[in-house]
Amino acid sequence: MIRHNIFSEDTQKAVASASAVFRSYPFFMSNYIWCKELLLKRKDPEHAAEAVELAIRHAKMLNLDAYLLPVIYIDWMLPEVFEEFKNQGIPERVFLESMKDIEIWIKVFRKYHEDKAGLDQIEWVFRSITGRVLRFGSLQFEEVTYEFPFLIFKNRQTGESRALACTGLKVDQEGYFSGTNGRNIKRESETYLRFLEGTVTGFSPDLKLGVLNMEKAVTLNLSDWVLQLAPGEKAVAVHIPEGADLSPDNIDTALEAAKEYYEGSLLVCDSWLMDPHLGFILPEKSRIISFMERFYKMPLKADRPQILERVMGFDCSMEKLENYPCSTSLQISLKKYLLEGKEMFTTAGFLPWK
Repeated sequence: MIRHNIFSEDTQKAVASASAVFRSYPFFMSNYIWCKELLLKRKDPEHAAEAVELAIRHAKMLNLDAYLLPVIYIDWMLPEVFEEFKNQGIPERVFLESMKDIEIWIKVFRKYHEDKAGLDQIEWVFRSITGRVLRFGSLQFEEVTYEFPFLIFKNRQTGESRALACTGLKVDQEGYFSGTNGRNIKRESETYLRFLEGTVTGFSPDLKLGVLNMEKAVTLNLSDWVLQLAPGEKAVAVHIPEGADLSPDNIDTALEAAKEYYEGSLLVCDSWLMDPHLGFILPEKSRIISFMERFYKMPLKADRPQILERVMGFDCSMEKLENYPCSTSLQISLKKYLLEGKEMFTTAGFLPWK
């Protein structure tokens, strides 16, 4: 029953036809046992993914269906994964919702590999297997170490939020971190933070536009402002699964359901879905716009905009864009916008729990 809810019928058939072959090799069985130890006992998806990558290389040398192997491993361990979730007090509905991500990434693999079942986003999927990433309705949540280079403050009286950039960050003429999108630097500034006599002074981002204002430093009186989050502290990350319903009611429901499981007052997110420039290519009443506008936004350095791979395709690039086929209105609008020489940005965001 669990497997039926996790995998599509086509995936089940592929797994069933190949399982016996992999079971016949002692190497893959010992590798599976080690992988299961790393995932279920040690909660270590990173090293488990490395172990599976080693097995995939081995399977390629034997001319086996190598990228089906991680799917087979997941199929073998699913009953124990379910028991582990149950032991942690996670309801079956949350388990089933969280495991949906596996089939999402199998479908992505099929798209680029002639409709063959397989999985190459292994470390990410293993984070769901360990229970590190849980899905509640439309959204996924994960306890993380906060890494955005900003201190986040809250006004003790009004509840207003402000952010100050950490020291030593290079910022270009438009308020983005130098090197973002490989853009040209015409003018560059550097951030600083100064703590003095109960105050902190630094450079604050426009939390609506997601760019740093380097024209004038901001001073916060620490008797009025409390530090909520600093790099290195624990936070809860929000992830948006492919195909998620981002209607306001569904997002409210997801946030309310997740709130029971996580501590802390702030959610963080880095995504193309945080980019204020979406307002130039989507209708004002778009669900994506509604979702994006919930968050306070800050710049984030990225070599290329994430929206290219997530909206156009993982095989798309700016060099291929002109001849890349479009099948949705969002793809058409994005392609036109970028070919006009305009930019999109992967953006950081934070959101207080209600």
